[in-house]
Amino acid sequence: MKRFRALFSSSFGNAHRSQAKAADASSETLLADQQQSEIDESQKEEVTWTDQQRQNGNRLRIQFALWASMVISLCCILYIVLSLTDTIDIQDSFLNNKGTPKSASDMKVQKPHFPQVLAMLHSMACLITDLSHINISIILSSPAEVQALQALLSSPTAPSCTPNYLSYDTTNSAHLTYPPQLTLHNLYDILPPSIQNLTHVNDTSSLVAAYGKYKYQSVKKLAAAAYFEYDYGMWLDSEGFVLRPVEFREMVRKWASEPVMWTELETQGSPRRNEWIVGINQGCASVLGRTMESFGTAVSFWQGFTWIIEKEIVMDMVNSPSRLEPDTDFFTRLLNAKSDIFEIVMYKIHIAGRKREQSSNNSTLYTKYRVLDMQKTLINFGLEAAYKLIPPKLDIISERFPHMILASSLQDLLVQFVKEYKFFFMCFHSGYLNVIPKDVLQSFMRKAPVAMTVSNPSGLEKEVIPEGMGTWSMSYV
Repeated sequence: MKRFRALFSSSFGNAHRSQAKAADASSETLLADQQQSEIDESQKEEVTWTDQQRQNGNRLRIQFALWASMVISLCCILYIVLSLTDTIDIQDSFLNNKGTPKSASDMKVQKPHFPQVLAMLHSMACLITDLSHINISIILSSPAEVQALQALLSSPTAPSCTPNYLSYDTTNSAHLTYPPQLTLHNLYDILPPSIQNLTHVNDTSSLVAAYGKYKYQSVKKLAAAAYFEYDYGMWLDSEGFVLRPVEFREMVRKWASEPVMWTELETQGSPRRNEWIVGINQGCASVLGRTMESFGTAVSFWQGFTWIIEKEIVMDMVNSPSRLEPDTDFFTRLLNAKSDIFEIVMYKIHIAGRKREQSSNNSTLYTKYRVLDMQKTLINFGLEAAYKLIPPKLDIISERFPHMILASSLQDLLVQFVKEYKFFFMCFHSGYLNVIPKDVLQSFMRKAPVAMTVSNPSGLEKEVIPEGMGTWSMSYV
C-alpha cells in the first residue's frame, strides 16, 4: 500500500442521446504480451447471462452524483484515488421531474457544491485514521474556482473535529478541520494536450457546451486518474460522508484481494430497462473498440457498487488503440462518441473484456476480478425476500440497497453479504430515515462495515450516528 490521493470536480450540461456505433470489432487491441485466442464459453458466460425478466424496477431515476475528475464548479464529484496512492473526485447530476438529465443551460445556473464538499472533507479529517498517508487533490474547472474554494478552506471560523466528533473517540484528530495534505488544481493543467487544445486555461466549461455534461465529467475523472500517481483509487461523490473511524488503505487492501465488477440484466421489455443507459453501455463499448454483443445486449455495466479503480488498468484503457478507430486517441474518441459516456461504465467494460482476453495467460491484473450479476447474487445468497422490498418502480439496485435493511429478520444475512462482497460504500439519502425504523437502522449500521455514504446527503450525522455512542466500529472482512 503506497500513497493515497483524493480529487474533486464538477460538471454541467447534457450530451446527446443516441445509439452507439455498431461495428464488427468486438474488443480493443490486445496487450503487447498477449496473443488473441477464442473466448471460452464458460468464461463468456461470466459476463453474458440469458435474458430473464427482472422482478422489479422501472425507469431510471438518476439520483447518483456523477463523477468528474476533481473539478468543483457547478456540481462536484468526489474521486478518491488511493495508492495504494490516494485521490478523490466529486460531482453531482441534476434531474427534472421526468427523471431525465437537464440541459446544459439548466446546469449552468447551478452553483458549486462547496458546502457538501467541505462537510465531507471534515468527516474525512476527523474519522480517517491513516489520513497522514493520504494526499487529497481537488480539481476545479477554473482558476477562479480554485481561489474561491481555497478561501473557504482557509476560513478561521471553520470548526475543528474536537475529541468526540459524532460521539467517537477522535482525540488524535481533534485539532484538524480538513485533511492536511490537500491541494487544489485547475482542470486545464491536467488535461491531455488533445483536450487542452479544445478549451482555455481560465475556464474549461466550454467543453460542456460542446460535448455535454457527461462527457465533460468523464474526461475530468479519467484525465485525473491518468495524471496522478497511485496504485488504487476511489471515485466518490461530493455529498459523501465518512460514518465511522476507518483506515482507508486497509479497506482498499481487503477490497483488492477479491475485487468484483457488478452488472445488472436489462432485457428488452423489462421495466428495469432504460434506453438511455443502454445507449451509454453501447457508447462506452464503442469508445473502447468493442460492442455490447460480445457481452450480451441485455447486460448493463451501470451498477454502482464500483468505487475503487486501479492505475495500471486506467493506463491500459487510456493508452490502448481502438480496433474501430486505430488512429484516434482515447480522449478524442470519448468526446466524439454518439451517446453520453460514463467513465465507470467504460472502466468496467474494459475489465470484463480484458479478463476474457487474459484468461489463458498468467496475468492476474484482470483475471482476479469477478464479474457478477447483482440480482442473481442476492437471490443465490438467500436474500430474495429482502430484494423484493425494493419498490417495483425503482431500479439500479445499488442506489436502492437500503430498502433491503427493512428485512429485519434477514439482517444478519444481509450484513454477511455486505462483508462477503466488501460493500464499504452505500448510496443512502435522508429519505430513508423516514422509511427504516431507527432501531433497525442502528442495528444494521453497527454490524455492517459501511465506511461511507455516497451520492446524497444522508442525514445520519445529525442523530443516528451520535446515538450509536461510538459503537460503530469498522471491520474489513
